[in-house]
Amino acid sequence: MNGVMLVHFSILCSAIALNLLALLLTLTVKNIQVWPPPGKNSWQFWFTWVSFGYLMVGIPVLGILDYGSLGLPDTPRFISAVILFLIALPGGLAAIRQLSFQQTVGLKGEFISNGVYSYSRNPQYVTHIVLIAAVVLTTNSILALYIGVPYALWFILAPFSEEPWLKKQFGETYTTYCRRVPRFFGLPKKERK
Repeated sequence: MNGVMLVHFSILCSAIALNLLALLLTLTVKNIQVWPPPGKNSWQFWFTWVSFGYLMVGIPVLGILDYGSLGLPDTPRFISAVILFLIALPGGLAAIRQLSFQQTVGLKGEFISNGVYSYSRNPQYVTHIVLIAAVVLTTNSILALYIGVPYALWFILAPFSEEPWLKKQFGETYTTYCRRVPRFFGLPKKERK
């Protein structure tokens, strides 16, 4: 590993470790809320989005710098990566458009339960995990995998910190939605009358 790659990898490790720690503190300590952030002008908002911006750009860059180190065969991994991109990118963009950018970054907004949100309470998280997998496969990088796995873990844990916040905002409407729509992905359940 050359010096530039080592520095970049170290910064990515630090960013994801701090974000996971912040999320775990949000989940376990009553008076700490890092995600979702309490507001746009809060340190929590800027901490989350500056580090995530670096992660979203940094993982593909790291993968390019470390291209091929994972040793997967070219044709199957490339076909798999293309399929994952073609599923995740439009789905993620549709979820962002439907929810709004403001709500995507963790700020308050309207309750949305139709479209892609009728199949997943967290379609942006699901598609982000799929995009991480696609980046790892495309770059065939073991270092991208090392960062991508804990980054994906953040997206698996984040709904657990958001759900109490959403229940406070939307009350019984959100609780009913949770009973009907899976946290990650699946067909909606019919309401019993």
